[in-house]
Amino acid sequence: VAGVLGMLYLAISILLPNDLRRERSVIAKMVYGVTCFALIFSFTGTVLGGLWADDSWGRFWGWDPKENGALMIVLVNAILLHARWAGMIRDRGIAIIAVLGNMVTMWSWFAVNEMGVGLHAYAVTEGRMGVLCNVWALHLAFILAAWIPTRFWLGNRAVSEKSPD
Repeated sequence: VAGVLGMLYLAISILLPNDLRRERSVIAKMVYGVTCFALIFSFTGTVLGGLWADDSWGRFWGWDPKENGALMIVLVNAILLHARWAGMIRDRGIAIIAVLGNMVTMWSWFAVNEMGVGLHAYAVTEGRMGVLCNVWALHLAFILAAWIPTRFWLGNRAVSEKSPD
């Protein structure tokens, strides 16, 4: 959800007039709030999964691809929140990292299944990697577009073209 909201924030920022600052700010706050919940739930799920693994398999962590994917989701969420709290990123940075977090989550949930390795190789879905790569390409396009300087964004051009200067 945070990644989709991040993509919405970037699309509005890049394509629509700059006078939608309040709406963009609301979307960035929504991304932040969703990420807070995502960190709590993903961390709790990872720890509970480790406790279950310790009880079932005799070890808490085995560096299985699914376990590593769960850890990557927790780390991306923590990076986003810490970077915001430290003032290293603002609304655009939050949106970019949220879209990146979406890519990490897709990797952890779906791409690992395509590898067919590890203890969690029970959900192999043949032939889905092409669709996943296309969705990643879309996400990457949003991230790359966000790195374009704001003076080249269509929304900023529309505002400057309207001014009588």
